[in-house]
Amino acid sequence: MEENGSLNDADARQASEDEEKTGEIYEMLLNTREQCQMMEQLIKNQIEVKDNLIEKLHKELEVYRQGAADRFADQLMKAVIKIHKDVAKRSGADDWESLTADDLRKEYRYVLEDLTDLLEQQNVDVYSTPSGSPFDPSVHQAKIVSTDDAGLDRLVKESLSEGYRKGNRILIPERVAVYQYNDKESRR
Repeated sequence: MEENGSLNDADARQASEDEEKTGEIYEMLLNTREQCQMMEQLIKNQIEVKDNLIEKLHKELEVYRQGAADRFADQLMKAVIKIHKDVAKRSGADDWESLTADDLRKEYRYVLEDLTDLLEQQNVDVYSTPSGSPFDPSVHQAKIVSTDDAGLDRLVKESLSEGYRKGNRILIPERVAVYQYNDKESRR
């Protein structure tokens, strides 16, 4: 019986140790869970801080962009206002009514020069395509002219009005008359 009793004591001790270890493991699991929850909250807080910072930077960038656009528009308007003032001053001069046609043409050329200078200051180039050049829809606006000559198909007949570009960007496409082959024309 003693043997049986010592087994029971050993089993009881083992059970007690197992229970103690289980309690320790359970406590470690609870601590780990708490630490995971704290880490999760810390990560969420960091993400929120980062998102707020990104949002703030986007707002600052938009303010900067708007300010740059406003400064550019102001600069352009000042140049236009100067031309406007010059034209108004000249047209209000005492001798305006007595100007000859040649004098008016000269005044008109001065205004054109001022506007050309303004376009150059803004890096805007005027372009025109020579007759016989291929039609390019990325830089041309077409007015179709029928032809019975297949060799002229999609070639520029003439420039109708100049185009304007800034760098690689087309501001106003050039208007051109473009030949379009029409075999019905040749049957007439």
